[in-house]
Amino acid sequence: MRLTNPLWYLAAFFLAIGSTMAATAVAASAFDSVREAKLTPVSELADAKGSTLAVFSNDPDRGAIACHGRDRAKERVEIPDKDVGVTNRAAGETWHLIAMLEDGRDGLRIVCRPESDRPDTAGYAFAAVTTYAGTVNNGKGIAILGVSAGALLGAYVFWSRRAARRDRRLLDTATTSSRQ
Repeated sequence: MRLTNPLWYLAAFFLAIGSTMAATAVAASAFDSVREAKLTPVSELADAKGSTLAVFSNDPDRGAIACHGRDRAKERVEIPDKDVGVTNRAAGETWHLIAMLEDGRDGLRIVCRPESDRPDTAGYAFAAVTTYAGTVNNGKGIAILGVSAGALLGAYVFWSRRAARRDRRLLDTATTSSRQ
């Protein structure tokens, strides 16, 4: 079946956009497990091998905070900022997500401090989240497949329309030459 109607381009566009919207919803749901994770004070070592390490602060006016970890070999591991407005309620307090290390490690001692010179009165905690990375990767997969399918559909519509135009030209040329 040749898809020669130009509205098929619109269908390809909607396929790509719709799958991107669905992928965004799936990827955003990865934060559900972060919101519900059990928090542990940073005074304890973080055992997060094979999971995502999420770092929280109980200071709502925290400003810029830099976090890093030191493993058992005293090697410094930077924990990237992740200030996305995700909160977690634990022990009657609201904790705000400030950093995430997607490839967690065992035996990390987490250290966080404000980047400004103000006194640090905030408390810090961490959580090892096992489902975050998998859910984000599912969202990425949905986006890649949907956009690829939309692009392939658009390319097939282009090819079909071009082939139909070529066939019409050949048919017109054949009927014109047979009349002469």
